[in-house]
Amino acid sequence: MPDARREDLGRMLRAWRTARDPRLLPGPVPFRGHRSYLTQLDMALLLGVSERWYRALERGEDRGYAPEMIAGVARILGLSPAQTDALHRGTGHRLPPRAAHDARPDEAMLDLLHQQRRVSWICDQAWDVVAANAVAARHCPWLVRPGANVMTWAFSPEARYQLREWETHWARPLLAGLRLAWQRRPDDERLDEVVRAVRREPGVAALWDATADVPEPGDTRARPMYFPLVAPDPVDVHVRTYGRYDDASLRWLVLTPVDTAVTFP
Repeated sequence: MPDARREDLGRMLRAWRTARDPRLLPGPVPFRGHRSYLTQLDMALLLGVSERWYRALERGEDRGYAPEMIAGVARILGLSPAQTDALHRGTGHRLPPRAAHDARPDEAMLDLLHQQRRVSWICDQAWDVVAANAVAARHCPWLVRPGANVMTWAFSPEARYQLREWETHWARPLLAGLRLAWQRRPDDERLDEVVRAVRREPGVAALWDATADVPEPGDTRARPMYFPLVAPDPVDVHVRTYGRYDDASLRWLVLTPVDTAVTFP
């Protein structure tokens, strides 16, 4: 039975949802058309839960919602820090450290992202994914999972199948960027959390200790990556990073095939 505080949070959540412009979503929309609002079904599809489960959240029911789901709601609706804090606390969760990274892509940046016909996403300084386009969702579905982080995925066993020649072409350059960022931002709790998660993955602690002399990031060589919907063999790609002028809070990454004839369906 929902209590008065949860019912009130549910009313706020409905207002936030109906005010959300689908054109500003951080990920691909689950529907076609030009609606000016999100439905409960849209939210359920974007979160990967049933419509009934999401509807219960707006009704104020206490069902022990996972923190990843609540974080996903805040991300999809583009909630402010105060709104995000209220949603977490109202559902019995502490605001996660990653919420300290309040960098958000603006409308123009999201528009450009969704126009891309290549795998493309935006992440913050701790490599938490804040937006991804439809091509990324199709070929790298991990990018649109709630709580997706580039580094924790890239060093997971799952990633080593898609990222070919993993240790030399992917792990070492990525560790270079991660450890330099970790040294430069010692007070960043979320980044410290990411580093600890990465180092717990099989073989990474030893690789970290063995590669203290890695060069500064900026390696522009092609890297092999497997896309089963594109080709039977790995595709060489360049990882291009872009950003807003004089703003290092967001990274916009695009995977560009070396062979210009390669396209992403």
